[in-house]
Amino acid sequence: MRSRLLLVTTLLAGAISVAGCGNLPFLSQGNPQPTASPAAAGDAATPATQPTAAAEQPTQAPANTPAQTIPTAPQTGGAPSTPATGDGAPTIPLPQSQANLAQLESYHITIVSKMNGKTTDGKTIESQMTYTQALHRPSKTGYTLVVENRQGAPSTQSELYSVGDMLYIYQRQGGKELCQPGMMAGMGDMLRGIADAMTAPLQTGTAQLVNRGETVNGVLTDRYTLDQETINQFGATVEKADLWVARDGGYLVKYDLTINVTSNTTGWAEMLGGGAPISEGTIVYNWSLEDINKTTITLPSACSEQTVGVDLPLPAGTQVDMAMPNTTMGKVNAGIDSVLTFFKTEYPKLGYELTYEYGDAQNGYILKFKKGADEVMVQFSTVSDGSVQITLTRG
Repeated sequence: MRSRLLLVTTLLAGAISVAGCGNLPFLSQGNPQPTASPAAAGDAATPATQPTAAAEQPTQAPANTPAQTIPTAPQTGGAPSTPATGDGAPTIPLPQSQANLAQLESYHITIVSKMNGKTTDGKTIESQMTYTQALHRPSKTGYTLVVENRQGAPSTQSELYSVGDMLYIYQRQGGKELCQPGMMAGMGDMLRGIADAMTAPLQTGTAQLVNRGETVNGVLTDRYTLDQETINQFGATVEKADLWVARDGGYLVKYDLTINVTSNTTGWAEMLGGGAPISEGTIVYNWSLEDINKTTITLPSACSEQTVGVDLPLPAGTQVDMAMPNTTMGKVNAGIDSVLTFFKTEYPKLGYELTYEYGDAQNGYILKFKKGADEVMVQFSTVSDGSVQITLTRG
């Protein structure tokens, strides 16, 4: 049981740590904050039929209520109007990457972050992360893929599926598919938090209208560019900073950012060099919302065939905290003697024979039951808050 729990914890921690190591540039007040960045290339490309992890902030503006007012001009036959240019062009507050997505039935977001440059001793630096997240709201299914490629290091990949609050950590090794499911309290909020951290290219500032009526990823949008005051927050030379906002719905459809970095560019230089002094470099960030209301997600058979938890009774009032393959963990506010009595009384009624008993009220108990070929081990002990922690393991 401990080895199974350790595997889930380790893999999940690895996936979350990817969200914490920074490559994604996003705006903040003052110095740039390196944030989690998306994964890289090659076989990491996720087809439109393979969406990602739940990526929706429940606190975002409800459907059909854009977080910002987008200036529009009358359209004739959908043709773009004359581009708005100059200091007098209309501006909008920057839309958050997750804003107003609740109105969409499904979508997937692709983010690519590339960094390249040279160190002061002439060595090249190259890395890329590609992050894909997809959501299919009707089935409450999500998919997340994070791939990272760094020069001189093997590619790393984290792949997660979610169905409701059930998380599946998926791996392919040596031609075999491996899937480790687990249910944890607050898992949905945790995944949303990771997704929000990794897909937030904008935090503060405003953007100036460039052109109305551009179709991007099948969506009618208005194109904006970051205004000078907002660009100044980067503390670096911004070569490109364009974003496309949906005319109907007010959500971000596309965002392209290119930053040129020198040895004097505080924050960005350290992030690019990874500790090595750099002479010059470029950071390119591309964010794209795609396959809107066309995305589907198929849970791999290695995950869908998993049996999660142990389908056997627990003492009344037991709160299940985690369910994994052939394992259920929970706790109950009851005395340890009453828990012992429950298992020794109720399981024989179901045809299970008690074959092993060890422990005491102070240190906890281990019970083993057998019914034909079915073997179940029950472990329970009193924890610091006075409740009894219970673990059921089959096999």
